[in-house]
Amino acid sequence: MSTIKRQRYYGLEWLRFLMALWMVAYHFGGIYSDMPAMLRSFIGMGFFATSTFFMLSGFLLAHVALDHAGEMKMHGPAFVAKRLCNLYPIHVMTMLLSIGLLLIQYPIRPEGVHVYFNTHPYYPLSDEVRADFAERLSWPNAIGHIALQLTLLQAWEPRFLWLNGASWSISALLFFYACFPWLAPRLMRVQRWGLVLLGIWGLYALGPLVATLAGSFDYVTVGVLHRNPLFRLPEFLAGIVLYRAWQSPRVGDLVQRFRYPLLALGLCGVPIGVLLLKMDGLHFYYLTHNGLLLPFQALVLLSVCAFSAPQSATVKAWAQRLGESALCIFALHTPLIGPTARATRWLLQRWHESWVVDSSNVALKFAIPLWTMAFHLAMIVVLALLMQRFVVAPIRRWLEARLPSAWQRHSASRAVQA
Repeated sequence: MSTIKRQRYYGLEWLRFLMALWMVAYHFGGIYSDMPAMLRSFIGMGFFATSTFFMLSGFLLAHVALDHAGEMKMHGPAFVAKRLCNLYPIHVMTMLLSIGLLLIQYPIRPEGVHVYFNTHPYYPLSDEVRADFAERLSWPNAIGHIALQLTLLQAWEPRFLWLNGASWSISALLFFYACFPWLAPRLMRVQRWGLVLLGIWGLYALGPLVATLAGSFDYVTVGVLHRNPLFRLPEFLAGIVLYRAWQSPRVGDLVQRFRYPLLALGLCGVPIGVLLLKMDGLHFYYLTHNGLLLPFQALVLLSVCAFSAPQSATVKAWAQRLGESALCIFALHTPLIGPTARATRWLLQRWHESWVVDSSNVALKFAIPLWTMAFHLAMIVVLALLMQRFVVAPIRRWLEARLPSAWQRHSASRAVQA
């Protein structure tokens, strides 16, 4: 395997920031009353962004955590601990925010709390299932789920989401990080990386294919395929193998020459996914969500890697800041959907009373126009930047300084040897 000079991929910084923004638009999309159907369909492909983000995480970790020989720069426990120092402050802060907003918005009921069941969007629910979804989660079970959240195991719960729904991705990332020290060096030693990548793609698509053929469209299966770390691990592994492929000068030169056509081809995965879901959403939803579009996501990732670094130091700094804030954007935005929608309606009604033509018309009273999305995206980005710079980064440095000194000495010595 050839060695290359370590560099910073500024294109990937922009990519993970844009993927995070896409997820915000995806989750906020339901509050806008006048969003065109075509735009709603494309934004509704937000899972394309999540898969790309997981793949990108594997690629970047292979770049920063492995030496030129493809070996770990530090021991596995030290690596996982350092990654946890970054993940856990983000998770705990957004979880506390979710609990605080929940207590403010909704009264405490003795019978328990409502949770969110992410069902198959193209499979009609029976009256019995709807009745089950209307029931509340008992307080003992709710406290048990908070324990899962505190231990970052909530992605293994397939039945429902509660509090900060997007935090399942942080839980999945922790599992990926735990697997990385054992799997990444082995993947970096493979010679036939193309066959390995093809095998990962097939393995990833196997679960949704079997579920589709079996007609298993219940909410538990949806939850397993949506967020179970084992079922999402192939995306992360594909990113590592793509980094292995990137070590080949022939691949790097080819992608560099054709980066724009390859990027356009990769982005074609989005309209292809929209078309498949319009054709037969019931039987294509699992596959488009998990696995079928992985080659397109890989092309987007590789083509963006080939983009040259910006000349401006200011642009470089902002690319790094926005890229680093992507995980905060992921974790922060879902608890704010409800409060943001309520605040937007209140402001619009106060500033432009004629916007509500008839106060008895519920549809008009609760309508939020699409143009407000720009302000919502800007608000989330600003909050995430502030959270990353003034809260997450200082806490991470404080936690890393208290890790065992032997881990830090080992990390420094391996870096010098590399």
